Amino acid sequence: MARNVTGRVTALASRVRPDEGVLRGALVCVVGLLLLSQAGAAAAECRLADQESRGLQEVGVERVLGFDRLRLADGRTIRLIGLALAAPSPEAMAPVRDLSLHEGLRDALEARLEEAGQRLTLRPGRPARDSRGRPRMHAWLPDGALLAARLIAAGAAMPRPGPWPEPLDACLYAAAAEARAGERGLWLERPAALPARVLDPLDGALRHGRLRVQGEVISVRATERHWVMELDGPLDVLIRGDDRDHWPDLEPESLTGEAVIVRGQVYPWRDRLRMRIWHPLDLEVVD
Repeated sequence: MARNVTGRVTALASRVRPDEGVLRGALVCVVGLLLLSQAGAAAAECRLADQESRGLQEVGVERVLGFDRLRLADGRTIRLIGLALAAPSPEAMAPVRDLSLHEGLRDALEARLEEAGQRLTLRPGRPARDSRGRPRMHAWLPDGALLAARLIAAGAAMPRPGPWPEPLDACLYAAAAEARAGERGLWLERPAALPARVLDPLDGALRHGRLRVQGEVISVRATERHWVMELDGPLDVLIRGDDRDHWPDLEPESLTGEAVIVRGQVYPWRDRLRMRIWHPLDLEVVD
């Protein structure tokens, strides 16, 4: 069982196994029927009908430009919030077939939009624009479902929230838990979490998407600038600068010796690998 370290129960989708939660001792895990009731509540909070009407805009979509970018009928180009590619599995965990995840996600997005008659309802995220100045938007389908969550629940993508945590992030992670539990899409041919020890610092493919990695925290370096957790493999997990404000109650040294699951993009750093995380739901402690 895994628990996130925010001190709050992770939202769950229907038919989700109870593998999300909070730091050991911070909150009691809930099981059985209570999980199902929370799943229903989480799903309801994700739907369009439960959102504030302020800022909502109905639009038509002209075409898909990439796995998370759309050209609207009014000429704007927007970036959808919440979608990320999965990094290729390391060779030791190689899938039976090439998933071609970039094309698969784009195809899945195009198919959902075709079913929706190229219509969406949008709301700006926080922040409202990405580093290139493109509008960042949450998008809902005409049936009221959050588009990113539906794609993630089908196993077409991994969740990638924005740099500032917000309530809809829980919908993305609940959808990912549902896809893992059902072994759908990208979760059909990969483990729910890769052992940190199988990662290879020379594997350049890792930097092209997100991974879910499990390992034991061997040591923690806490400085005025950042926290770095060294796992029992070639991976360091970095929480930097103001990102530490997202974990107001976390004492990083307390994680030494704990088994954790982290989500993010892995990249080379000196003779090791590094993953920077900034979202509370991207760090879990395994019971």
